Amino acid sequence: MFEGWGISPDDWYVTGEASMVLGGYPVDYRDGIIDVLICRNAWPWPRPEEVGNLMPDEGTKAHGEFEAFVKKHGKTPDLHPLPHVGLRAEDRFEHTYWLPDESGVRVAYPWVQALHRKTIIEFYEESSTLDLDVFDQKKFIRWKEFIETIQDYGRSIGDEKAIKACQLALPACHRAIAFFDDDTYYDHKDGVVTGRSAYDGVVEGEVRHWETGEDFTGKIAVLTHLTPAQVTTLRHAAGIITDQGGTLSHAAIIAREYKIPTLIGTGCATRVFKVGDRILLHTASGEARKLV
Repeated sequence: MFEGWGISPDDWYVTGEASMVLGGYPVDYRDGIIDVLICRNAWPWPRPEEVGNLMPDEGTKAHGEFEAFVKKHGKTPDLHPLPHVGLRAEDRFEHTYWLPDESGVRVAYPWVQALHRKTIIEFYEESSTLDLDVFDQKKFIRWKEFIETIQDYGRSIGDEKAIKACQLALPACHRAIAFFDDDTYYDHKDGVVTGRSAYDGVVEGEVRHWETGEDFTGKIAVLTHLTPAQVTTLRHAAGIITDQGGTLSHAAIIAREYKIPTLIGTGCATRVFKVGDRILLHTASGEARKLV
């Protein structure tokens, strides 16, 4: 698929859980996601510098090829640009995994996985304009479990570099998880939730929570968070509200991509709004409220 888009094998590599599996580490795939880092200057379609996720434009031949890949393989590539936080395009933090047909796939080393996540957390902790709330707590819980798996297996095979990297990264994960447990982080009252607009709009509709196979057409999807695997189902929703996530979350990216009014980082929407509730979503004012 990438070669058809003019992206050479030297311009991308697999990271995350998929790279660990290819490298022999026994970790689970995250909802069928394959994390891929691509050199930004190799991406054939212009994207603003602040865009942290790459996706072919809807309606294009490339977008059709992307969806066909997902349908055929049951895995969704989550495409991110290099340079990335803590990683530069010119750095070589990967090795080649050779497939049975003798074609090679570049995958990131286990120790890089741990230190990369540590660097991302520290970047947002120290930023004067951004904070950890551009993500969601579930991401950091997943990172912690991922790094613990690397550490445990690294100990079993004597991978000292991976063990040391995990020891350095885990305290950062614990801090990131604790950040969202602060009771002062969220502000809401009965029947009303507040958050941050990811895409402005006003819409009234019926609430639906996530269930596989659910039809969200014309409905307002109320979710803990959003994953790439849910995009195909949710792109026809009238609106989206999430408990967690910030400007770099998948919900925010999808909102801008498909122009769906979306409120992120409410902290409590899935508890306040039940399936079947009729609500008014006014993202510009950062508010969603239950209608009587």
